[in-house]
Amino acid sequence: MNRIENASRNYFDSDSGLICIAAGKISNNEEVVSADDFVEDVTFLTDSPEKELSPVWSADGEYIFYTVEGNGSNDFKSYRMKANGSEIKRTGIGEGNLTGFSDLSLDGRDLVIIKSMGSQLDLYLANLENGTVTPVASDSQISEGWGSWCRFGKKITYTQESAGMPPQLWIIDRDGNNRARLGTSENVGTGKDWCPLGLRVIYSSKDSQGKYDLWVIDYHGTNQTQLTNTSYNEWNPSFSPNGKWIAYVSDEGGSPDIWLRDIEGNYRSRLTNNTGRYDSIPRWSPEGSKIMFEGYNPGNNSISDIITAETINYPDSSVSNITGSNLDGSVTDGKNSSEIALMNGSDAALTNGLDVSLINESGTGSVASSDIDPLDISENSPGATPDRVSINDSDAASTDNSEIIIIKLFSAS
Repeated sequence: MNRIENASRNYFDSDSGLICIAAGKISNNEEVVSADDFVEDVTFLTDSPEKELSPVWSADGEYIFYTVEGNGSNDFKSYRMKANGSEIKRTGIGEGNLTGFSDLSLDGRDLVIIKSMGSQLDLYLANLENGTVTPVASDSQISEGWGSWCRFGKKITYTQESAGMPPQLWIIDRDGNNRARLGTSENVGTGKDWCPLGLRVIYSSKDSQGKYDLWVIDYHGTNQTQLTNTSYNEWNPSFSPNGKWIAYVSDEGGSPDIWLRDIEGNYRSRLTNNTGRYDSIPRWSPEGSKIMFEGYNPGNNSISDIITAETINYPDSSVSNITGSNLDGSVTDGKNSSEIALMNGSDAALTNGLDVSLINESGTGSVASSDIDPLDISENSPGATPDRVSINDSDAASTDNSEIIIIKLFSAS
């Protein structure tokens, strides 16, 4: 990689165009921009009485893996559908004490899943090629869950909680070795992500006032930096594929919704209105044009209601011409990219992801690929018909459902 170093700015790779957020704190005085400047369309991919949860993109962006809550809290079924909501199939991936899907490796082979063993959570890898399920972190005395893949496919960050201790940020090799705590943050939230260069991890942590803020830390445990410090909550962050934007959940507008901010701290925007859930984790599509999350169906399916930010009393929440980094990574304010700091990343060696020995673990309810049973989809199947957002009458938002929703973003002009 062709890099230079400047510790006061962001890490940038001139070969790939990827960027990674610097250690400097993001300002909390960003200009609030209307969602109309970002959101082109909103699509409800599912609309059923069941709860569709923990959606994850396939590596090529063609499919979405997700879970459907059954009759009991530990009775989750696994499904897959096309990214447009069609061709829904039950896959059986990881079923049996399945709690949720967490993240998929960039090669598209290994899905980080969470299983509940009694009152504890454990971290597993489900191989999508042969259906085997392998424990990564499954200490009987500790809860380990909600993992995120390093971009190089070698390590996983996750949330760990020991008896009598608050949740903390940990890192582990994909084969379960070299477990270590990252930083000193406590009360760490479930959602976390790696910057595209694989150098830093973004996560949320609760402060002494009980509010969640965003933090970043180097993958080897140094340069722990608080990004936000506000009177409201920000949690479950996710980097855009080019590293220049952060999608996250915040209750800044009074309800948990999907927000977007640039890493330079110039702008932030509330992308949804009373649609997100507290456990929503926004996930960018591989090419960066969409953000997927689990949320509520407001009932009227009106895009104007879904993205309206009028409940926030800012003097000017509409900006027609946005400078800075566009969603596709282009720069519109004339900044010289040489000002963007770069770092030596020789420690982040790319691995081929083939160094894991998988075990067939029938005791955990794993399903071999030969046993996967594609289901015929009817009107009553979970998420059978994607519901395209259109202007309609106004109904109260449901508060007990969970649907899979995609925000399509405008391409940069």
